[in-house]
Amino acid sequence: MTEAEATLAAIRAGQVDALVIQNAESERIYALKTFDELEQTQAALENAGVERRRTRAQLQALAEERERLFQDMHDGCIQSIYAVGLNLEACMGIMQANPKKAAEIVADATASLSLVIQELRSFITGHRLQIAKGEDLRSQIEKTVQAAGNQGMSFTVDIDESAMRALTSEQALHMLQIAREAISNATRHANARSGRVSLQTRRGVVCLEVSDDGRGFMVKKVNARGLGLHHIDARARKMGATAQVTSAPNQGTRIVVKLGRTR
Repeated sequence: MTEAEATLAAIRAGQVDALVIQNAESERIYALKTFDELEQTQAALENAGVERRRTRAQLQALAEERERLFQDMHDGCIQSIYAVGLNLEACMGIMQANPKKAAEIVADATASLSLVIQELRSFITGHRLQIAKGEDLRSQIEKTVQAAGNQGMSFTVDIDESAMRALTSEQALHMLQIAREAISNATRHANARSGRVSLQTRRGVVCLEVSDDGRGFMVKKVNARGLGLHHIDARARKMGATAQVTSAPNQGTRIVVKLGRTR
């Protein structure tokens, strides 16, 4: 008797529990599995499902981390380097006429590059850059505005103390990066002469507003709202805020970020 015949005989005799599928009109067996084998198969399938879910979760986490790093690099280091470039371009035009002012711009650019190095080290080591609350937020926005001023664009800054105090350090960092992006967009693309940066508290809601008198654009026609506007929206959502962009041709641009959940 073969092993298969012996197994079949044991099943028919009730000696082995198994699932048998056979042709009702003949003795031919289409499938035969003992319950031990079925349990092993089920366990293997469940383990495979757990592994697939774990793999998907890992891939999702990696994708989110990649997006965060790209966003932080774009909003942090790249914007800082761009500001340094603006300062140095302005310096080229005044080196002979105003060497003292040119020296001040070079010194400021050197300090800014040192901050960029710190930011890059934070990416390498995995330690995220943070900003202290209060005057640091104001001073960082003023530095960004100064870089824009060196390119001929004048920004006024109106920052309320209570609004700064209402922000956590992480929220303050997000607000800074959003302001940087908005100022950068106005300087590079808007052909604007003046703009305004405002941080105020209105009925318990912290509002950041960056506006300019530039050429504006049709918001709905911007591809994916533009890379810079995409980052503004992503950062706003990350801290539980909303971002609204209002613009039209030859009517300037206004970006408003509202944060209602502050402490």
